[in-house]
Amino acid sequence: MTKIETLDRTTGEVQDLTVHSSVGAAHGLWFRGGGFTTMGYDAHNALAEADLSGASYRLFHKMCALQNRKDHGLVRVETQVKFAEQVGMSQSTVSRALRQLAEAGFIYPDGRDWRIRPDFVFNGNGAAQGQAIQNIPAGTPDPYAPKATELTVIDGGKDGEA
Repeated sequence: MTKIETLDRTTGEVQDLTVHSSVGAAHGLWFRGGGFTTMGYDAHNALAEADLSGASYRLFHKMCALQNRKDHGLVRVETQVKFAEQVGMSQSTVSRALRQLAEAGFIYPDGRDWRIRPDFVFNGNGAAQGQAIQNIPAGTPDPYAPKATELTVIDGGKDGEA
């Protein structure tokens, strides 16, 4: 039997789901490199629809791999120079990518460190994740928000003409 906790992103309510299986969860799952994170369909869509550079996508995925899963998305940044070396990118590229990811709402600063939105990447503990979601700073952009589309009015034609 495997217990899975899910989280309602809107209310923060934790919901439990129990799966009965003849194979234990630890035996049924194997991921190369150890731990894993999960992104929901809405998160995948938000990332796919975001106007991000290739470097920003690359950095986001590297941050997912580096995050402290017990502390819901915390990515330690000793210095930006060391962080750039750690992710294999130039310091200026990392700086631009961090800014772009933050402006899109996928990450936010936590002191000198960065944090991946806890409602974007699930790390396996629904109750603690619900609390982490409550701690997202006010004013942090929402990557799930519908993107505004601008209507451009083009002059031409006469009133009443089809």
